[in-house]
Amino acid sequence: MVRKNAFDYANSALMLLFCCSIIVPFLFVVSQSLMSNEDVLKHGVTLIPKHITFYAYKYLLVDNTFLYRAFANSVFVTTVGTGLCLLVTGGMAYALSKKYLPYRHAITLFVMATMFFSGGLIPSYLLVVGLGLKNSLWALMVPSFLSVWNMFLLRNFFMELPREVEESAYLDGANDVTILGRIAIPMSLPALATIGLFYAVGFWNSWVPASIYLNDPDKWPLQMLVKTLLTSFDPSQGGGSQDLLMVLSKDSVRSAAIILTTLPIMLVYPFLQKYFVKGITVGSIKG
Repeated sequence: MVRKNAFDYANSALMLLFCCSIIVPFLFVVSQSLMSNEDVLKHGVTLIPKHITFYAYKYLLVDNTFLYRAFANSVFVTTVGTGLCLLVTGGMAYALSKKYLPYRHAITLFVMATMFFSGGLIPSYLLVVGLGLKNSLWALMVPSFLSVWNMFLLRNFFMELPREVEESAYLDGANDVTILGRIAIPMSLPALATIGLFYAVGFWNSWVPASIYLNDPDKWPLQMLVKTLLTSFDPSQGGGSQDLLMVLSKDSVRSAAIILTTLPIMLVYPFLQKYFVKGITVGSIKG
């Protein structure tokens, strides 16, 4: 039996405080989303609402359609963007993991430099406009096709794959593309799942590119819509009956929007959790 020392107890206490600092505010947001305007004015926001109502969710999910459009846009950007990012990142990581690649070190240094130096916001905007991506959902994906940090994690993972397996495939007549698709990728699912989760969360939570590149509100992703709800929301501008608007709280609608936005990632994460720790630890050891 392993005996715990003072450091273990202190570490556990700090982790408990850290978890409480995340969970308790989230529970207050959940509680506020279930409160009516009358309860908010009379009792304030409490951890357990006096009366549970679903007025805010009815306003967002039943009486209005803008949330569904934004949700569909976010799903498209997240799924397509994550898939293309994994394709680009995986191809580059596999190529740079091969020691026989010409100018491998020069390419690695060139790519690494982009982690510390970038063209800036205005050149990026002009590039997106020049590519004809302005006011298009592709403007939210194309500039993010490659994360250098994720590429290096995946490259390190590829470098740890058994060399003997690839040599056997070469002897059987396989080329690099075949080895990547049939050997390297299936053996790298933990790393791919981890990096895919990074990309997916990044796309799902991103709203700044939408505020820069999108002029049409119908193309807004969910986070851009939530940002608008948090800063300049007026329930009377949307749908909903007059009776509902009378009992509706602005803050309850905002809290409900936050919950609905967070829920998809919270539902997906448990299925990828078993890959997460393994993918990070293995991909970050070897440089």
